[in-house]
Amino acid sequence: MLASKGVFAKQLYALGVDFETVAATRAVLAIPGFVIIAILSGSFRRDVALQRPHAVAAMAAGLVCYYLGSMANFYALTLIDASVERALLFTYPALVVLLGVLLGLEPLRKSTLAALLATFSGIALVMGVDSTDGLDTDLTGALWVFFCASTIAIYFMVNAYLSPKMGSAMFTLLAMGAAGAAFAVHYELRHGWFNLSVSGEAWIWLAGLILVATILPLSLISEGLRSIGSRRGAFASTIGPPAAVVMAVIFLDEEITRLQFLGILVVVGSIVYLEILSRRNSDPSM
Repeated sequence: MLASKGVFAKQLYALGVDFETVAATRAVLAIPGFVIIAILSGSFRRDVALQRPHAVAAMAAGLVCYYLGSMANFYALTLIDASVERALLFTYPALVVLLGVLLGLEPLRKSTLAALLATFSGIALVMGVDSTDGLDTDLTGALWVFFCASTIAIYFMVNAYLSPKMGSAMFTLLAMGAAGAAFAVHYELRHGWFNLSVSGEAWIWLAGLILVATILPLSLISEGLRSIGSRRGAFASTIGPPAAVVMAVIFLDEEITRLQFLGILVVVGSIVYLEILSRRNSDPSM
């Protein structure tokens, strides 16, 4: 679902909605959804008191990833194709692994390295390395996406550490609440909320962006990270680039080559391979 973000954004851009309006309205209007999920999950009825340092860290992660990173990402989507953006964005599993190794949180096994190399080989094919056009992607857009990828890596690490302590719904609410508040102030200073003018059709696409590509996937991601950790969660999320390519072809008329299709198979295959290895490591009887 999160991979559909680029499709929604591109449709909104085609309707004349600028990237700041898309990013800000998405973040602000998604907050009530995260509040409802937190209430339904019982986050406000927990016996364990929420510790202030944990709350501050969650909000900081939200500001870094879903304010700064999200702004950079939506700007990049004005410069490059949605399929290329999603492939570039998923360089963050490498950063998650690297941060984990540097912080001494987990070892870098040969099997993990092999899966990492296979994944990025597939992503390279998805990006279209076989064509000059694919390699001539706007450098500015690519750099903004890489910046966003680094913020996602930080978010994954903080999320995986704090979600078991405060609950995934509460972590997501604090992170996205902080990002939404920052966007509310940003947009008011830049444009003014009273000057917001969006067509009825655009509101439909914004609703899809908020519900389908924001509230549901981000809530599920936090719950998944609480269960399986940042490294496995990051690798599992690499299904995003091939999914984005398929949606871009169907909804945005972007073209896909045979090598890009091969890249989809390589990415999915590496995810399956990593999951098999993870299960073997956790269950010696397999």
